[in-house]
Amino acid sequence: MKVLSPAGNFESLKVAVYNGADEVYLGINNFNARNNIDGFNLDNLQNAVDFAHIYGVRVCLAINILFSNEELQSALDTVVKAYNLGVDAFIMQDLGLIKLVNENFPQIELHASTQMGLHNLEGVKFVEKLGVKRVVLARETPLEEIKRIKENSNVEIEYFVQGALCVSFSGNCYLSSYMLNASGNRGKCKQLCRLPYVLKKDGKQIKKGYLLSAKDFNMSKRLSDLKDAGVDVLKIEGRARRAYYVATATREYRRAVDGLEPNQDKIKLAFNREYTAGYFDGNGSIISELQNHIGIEVGEVIKVNYGKNFNQVIISSNRELSQKSTFKIFENGVEKCVLTAYDIKLIDKNKYLITTTKNLSKGDKINLIIDAFSEQTAFSYVKKKKIELYLTATPYKPIMAEIKVDGKFFKVEGEVLQEAQKQPLTQVELEQNFSKSDYFEVDIVKCKIENVFIAKGKLNEFRRKVFDCTYEHLTTPFFRDLNSVKIDFDLSASEFKNFQFVEELNEQLKEENIVYSPEIYQIDKISWLKEKCEKLGKKFFLDTPNFALKKDVEFLAEIIEKTGVNIVANNYYALTFDTKKVIGGGLNVYNSFSARYLSAPIICAESSLFEGVKFPYMTLRHCPIKSHANGTCKNCKYSSGYEYVMDSGKTLKLKRKKLTTCTFYLT
Repeated sequence: MKVLSPAGNFESLKVAVYNGADEVYLGINNFNARNNIDGFNLDNLQNAVDFAHIYGVRVCLAINILFSNEELQSALDTVVKAYNLGVDAFIMQDLGLIKLVNENFPQIELHASTQMGLHNLEGVKFVEKLGVKRVVLARETPLEEIKRIKENSNVEIEYFVQGALCVSFSGNCYLSSYMLNASGNRGKCKQLCRLPYVLKKDGKQIKKGYLLSAKDFNMSKRLSDLKDAGVDVLKIEGRARRAYYVATATREYRRAVDGLEPNQDKIKLAFNREYTAGYFDGNGSIISELQNHIGIEVGEVIKVNYGKNFNQVIISSNRELSQKSTFKIFENGVEKCVLTAYDIKLIDKNKYLITTTKNLSKGDKINLIIDAFSEQTAFSYVKKKKIELYLTATPYKPIMAEIKVDGKFFKVEGEVLQEAQKQPLTQVELEQNFSKSDYFEVDIVKCKIENVFIAKGKLNEFRRKVFDCTYEHLTTPFFRDLNSVKIDFDLSASEFKNFQFVEELNEQLKEENIVYSPEIYQIDKISWLKEKCEKLGKKFFLDTPNFALKKDVEFLAEIIEKTGVNIVANNYYALTFDTKKVIGGGLNVYNSFSARYLSAPIICAESSLFEGVKFPYMTLRHCPIKSHANGTCKNCKYSSGYEYVMDSGKTLKLKRKKLTTCTFYLT
């Protein structure tokens, strides 16, 4: 398995490479799902790509937002320019852009973004036909489905193993979009899930807290399961996180892939909101009720001497604590404050004195969230590319270096040397000179020196030439010379109009097109409502969930076969059914090229094509009733009337859809 690390900036890129990443992924300008960070652009992308390639690390560029018709030409041009600069692969969500790239530039490697919500074999098989080489599966994809995909497709499988876990299915959340006009599908999510909520049932408070704040993903203990299932690439989330997190997570997963035990304390210290293995153990115990980094517990307050301006706090800890480290203080499990210990002293065995203005109390728990010494150590580590030199220095001939890198040889020639009169060149002098490099670790394997002299400046010149040629040798093979193409915008898309969503059988049927979106999918009720619509001269469609496991897909196929019903497709798996389709909001059609390829009437959740029809704010694959209302599958407490309430008073109603498994929605 390969380790794929995030690079939100050049510092993160470097530490990812130094600590063992096989691949890195990054974004540029406003064309990626993390456009709230200062990362890369077309001006500095070349340096990033070259740096990675020197170390044999592949670069994946995330062009993974949805694009309007007006933006597609620029997006396509950017892909071609980045490919010419040496980018190895592109991560995309927009179906129109995927289709354009695959049709015009089949040599460009495409990866399906997790934003596409691919989570079952049927959806993967659909995008495989588009030339997609790798699929970044939704984090909600369970182990058995990963195995089924691997055994029945030819795509590479990339799976998230570390980092933030979106509470909404595969990041397809519309809460930020609908409330703040800041679309997550456009890289502008405001993370409203990290705010406090009150869960109510029929107006009565059930629970209060960070009820939609997901734990962090940590699959480091489940890598053997992932390997057995056929996962090819382990993806670490975190382009918006600090370089120390990138360094630590990369290093520990590198160790794990290499058969060593990852250090869980170090992983936790890098960043955690508590950890989960996601949906590998049931339907997701993923809510932490914390919205930020908690680090690791390292001790507690045993005494406080309160002063006029400063307080002296004595803490017990069996861990070595360093100056300038940062701690988070908890009182009875609730975050109390954060302090950076600029003045911390070891006063006895396992006892430290901290001078601070913060008001701490005896019994407060101390969590370390930034270890200054660990961070200093992490950033001091530099990995250099190993090269071998075979040097020849003979009077009246050019100084010659034969360079071996990655098993290949090439030669570099310098100036003609003169016979030495006083101070002949020595091997020690050459070794010292060639040790000066930011990128290369030089091993002078063989050195044939006769009685020659070379001025120090000329030797430095020769060294730079050797390193420059080595740099070019390692990076030039990735350059290409493609020309972009002009997009034909003479396109039209068909909007699905005059329709009505119906959830109950007894609702009044007003519109020409009826879309039945039941809580529980039952063949007899679907058939009954379909017949009723036909008698009234109305067209009937079944709304399909945007999440479906193998048994769910089989059940939907059975419904379609027995009733002949047409469907509204909200995920790529539904496009494989043999029936007439309307493209639902869950497929995120944002431009005419996506619409043309799908060749069906469109319902838009958010789009520049047509006025958007409100899709559920979130799709939840964890069970909120289990998480917050003490429910179980055997004793299901779900019924209508549950709602999440924000501090602003905004109410999100909880609804359920059930095939063979349950999926919940906030509407």
